Amino acid sequence: MARRAGTSIRSRRLAHTLKKLRGAAGVSTDAVGEAVGMSGSKISRIETSGMGVYPDDLAKLLDFYQVGRRQRAELLDLARRAEQRGLSRRNNPNLPEDWQTWVDFEDEAGSVRYYEPLVIPGPLQTPEYARSIIAATGHALTDAQVDAMVASRMARQGLLSRGTPLRLSALIEQSVLERPFHDQGARRRQLRHLVDAAERPTITVRVVPTDAGPHGGLSGPFVILEYDGDPSLVLLENKVASLFLDREDQIAVFDATWAALRRLAYTAEETLDYLKGLA
Repeated sequence: MARRAGTSIRSRRLAHTLKKLRGAAGVSTDAVGEAVGMSGSKISRIETSGMGVYPDDLAKLLDFYQVGRRQRAELLDLARRAEQRGLSRRNNPNLPEDWQTWVDFEDEAGSVRYYEPLVIPGPLQTPEYARSIIAATGHALTDAQVDAMVASRMARQGLLSRGTPLRLSALIEQSVLERPFHDQGARRRQLRHLVDAAERPTITVRVVPTDAGPHGGLSGPFVILEYDGDPSLVLLENKVASLFLDREDQIAVFDATWAALRRLAYTAEETLDYLKGLA
């Protein structure tokens, strides 16, 4: 999705959602434009963040797409605050908005970079590893909520094998891979899965050794989403909230941290040998 450089994350989310709504309706930009009194080219520019959308125009589009009250309120709020930088959301254990925001941006990305000092990154997890981690870290989640989150995580892994696969690079702390697991069979299967992933040409896995000592990653995990020709985003998460960063100076800090961690890590070849030994 082409965007203007510097477009805020709220504008990007709004544009992407409007494009999805049109796709779900199965209509062309020209058809939408004719129905709401705009040109098809204007609809296209709105959907690619080439231009903003006025509240009255947005209301017409939401009427046309028959958007429900809750989503309508969310999209109108995004439009009102379109130029504000960053996006913070409370995590929703029932999935929807918080995960959907992440899924939308991940779906558009050309590549993604993970730094993980605590767990194996989600796109590289097996279902049983994912279930164990989600159940252990989710506060008071029901079995149904755990099932939904595991299913969502597994579905997202399809991005790694789509026609133009998402390129993934992961820096994982050595302690993550050596942490005891309640089921040693599940641990071995996860490690073998990680080996298989690391051998794919679009996935790079590198281990940051424990003896590297203190370093810039010790402040916590982060994810950098990169778009072909468009501004990057950074995702930070904790138990109750997610924070998306889109300011250039903020992204530069995480780019520099990633580069420093990469210099400390084993090479991809050394990592593969290490993983095979563990598995």
